[in-house]
Amino acid sequence: MTPMTKFLSASAALALTGFLACGGGGGGSSAPPPTATSFSYVDPTTGKYLLKKNTTLSTTTHLVLDLVGPASATGSGVTATFSTDPTKVAWANVATTDPASTFVQNGTAFNLGAAPQILKGKVTIGTLQVTAAQKGTGSPVSLNAPLLRIALDLKPSQTAGAITFSVDNTKCQVLNGTGTIGPMDVSVGTLAAQ
Repeated sequence: MTPMTKFLSASAALALTGFLACGGGGGGSSAPPPTATSFSYVDPTTGKYLLKKNTTLSTTTHLVLDLVGPASATGSGVTATFSTDPTKVAWANVATTDPASTFVQNGTAFNLGAAPQILKGKVTIGTLQVTAAQKGTGSPVSLNAPLLRIALDLKPSQTAGAITFSVDNTKCQVLNGTGTIGPMDVSVGTLAAQ
């Protein structure tokens, strides 16, 4: 082997080693995470008051949730506070025909009567406060039915994964069948974008 051939062989080996050390020229970039196209919500399995998915009213990007009470309880009204990640989801009206920015719908349990009704929803960033009640305490109803409905919309261009979703049970109350206000422990499910 001539000195020139040795030099070219050594140069080629050195270049090949450098090429392999850099990952083989694949560019080094990875594919972006997939964009979520729908909600996933798993109903809670334990608790007295449960926030359950309304499968009839929900769509892939519009999640409608019903607050349902226990079979053994009666009452005339409820109030609750929920929080979620406002960068990934937005509180929304249950139906497009609801008046603008109402954020809550009466369920099937309470008879709200004629206007003015005790039905109110208020959003502050990622927190939703809701109230639904009958007028008076003389005719309590079974709370084992949808007490109220709320909804979330998935914001565009979200990556798949878990979404923070919680309830503030220190601010949840029920106007029970005896006409007194008491605590209401609500269980929420697991929310994710997929």
